[in-house]
Amino acid sequence: MIRIVRLIDLCFIGTALIIFFNLNGIVFLLTGIEAAFSSLILGFCILISYFLFSYKKLTFPHKTFNVAIISFLVIGSCTWFLFNHNYHEVANYYKVFRKHLPAMVLLFAMYKYFIYVADRGKFKKVLFFITILLLSVTVLVPLGAFIPAVDELLKPLGKGGLRASGLFASPNLAGVHSNFTLAFVLFFILQSKRFSLLFVATVPIVLYAGVLTFSKATMLVSGTLVSLFVIYNLMFFFKIGNKSKKRFIVFLVVVCGGLVVSAPQIKQAAGTLNYLQFKRLTEVAAIAQGEVNEETTTDRSVAWKEAITMISKNPILGYGLSSFHNLPKFRLGTHNTYLMIWGEGGIVPFMTLLVFVLTVFYRSFFWIRDPSYRFLALSLSMIIFIQMYGAAHTGLNNSEVLSMVAILLTIIETQRGKMPERLSEIASKHALSPEKD
Repeated sequence: MIRIVRLIDLCFIGTALIIFFNLNGIVFLLTGIEAAFSSLILGFCILISYFLFSYKKLTFPHKTFNVAIISFLVIGSCTWFLFNHNYHEVANYYKVFRKHLPAMVLLFAMYKYFIYVADRGKFKKVLFFITILLLSVTVLVPLGAFIPAVDELLKPLGKGGLRASGLFASPNLAGVHSNFTLAFVLFFILQSKRFSLLFVATVPIVLYAGVLTFSKATMLVSGTLVSLFVIYNLMFFFKIGNKSKKRFIVFLVVVCGGLVVSAPQIKQAAGTLNYLQFKRLTEVAAIAQGEVNEETTTDRSVAWKEAITMISKNPILGYGLSSFHNLPKFRLGTHNTYLMIWGEGGIVPFMTLLVFVLTVFYRSFFWIRDPSYRFLALSLSMIIFIQMYGAAHTGLNNSEVLSMVAILLTIIETQRGKMPERLSEIASKHALSPEKD
């Protein structure tokens, strides 16, 4: 008979394979069946929740997230009856509603499991396992761009000549996945003894995968993550252990050397870009310089203006579920989670979501003792709350994003220490990375 501990671990492994290794994408590639394992994820999460239901209490941010979703569903369902006659013809109330309830179960189960393994001293091993799964999928993006056979194999998922997407139907989701991979790879460069050089070597591959998606948000955030990693470690360079110093120096040498050696190839490759690809790169540079308009955001700013105009006319209760997933007078959804939850559920879920986001950012910076875990928490926060929530309206029910939120909440809870009164105390009291694997 399978022990309960083993059963819980097997349920997590199954869930992790489906989500982080994107088994749904593989099955769709082979059979054309969409979301083949989504019901299995729910089953695994229900089992984990059943066995770990009373294991530790939920944290304040987790509770605020749940309140935001519940109030969003309740208020949005009520106002749906008042405004659904004005909706876009493809708006689907049932689809939106049924995705958010399992999302809460997924977040609950993953958080309970991560807290459970953290208390057993195995959280870092679980993060390593997740990182390997993330890497395995991310490398398919550049493979599809360079190997014709792989390119043909991935085309049924939406892979095209302009933007690579690997096993994902959307290049934007592929970009979010590559940035999650980048965050964990940078984290393990200093946290792993045995595989530090391997993770250093994968950084250029992961960055290139993000570039091949030609997702503007992905390229901006990935550049920010690498810059943050370099600046952050330079700040603590003389306080970290000798092994961590060597790993960081190797990282700098590999990245800088790689840029110098590959500069001619990069210049040559830039000359082969088609007009739309080159246009996207120039728009990334424009956004980085503060130019946010209809052209640089690919119509997202127009959708945001339309959403803000609608919200200003009914800011308290909103317009009901699915109204902002497909804006009534616009061909796109709102492409912004904050505007979506406000527009569909009103001011209460919107303010509660803001409390959740700000609390997580605050605790990530001030509560976490180990600066390397602090870097990982801040990186995940940027990807989730800026890239995903800021440029998409599906972040609240995306399985991979929800799993990363669970990891983020676990890091905050398990790595927290006494809150420093000044930022200078952080630098003076804490070293960057413990010398353990």
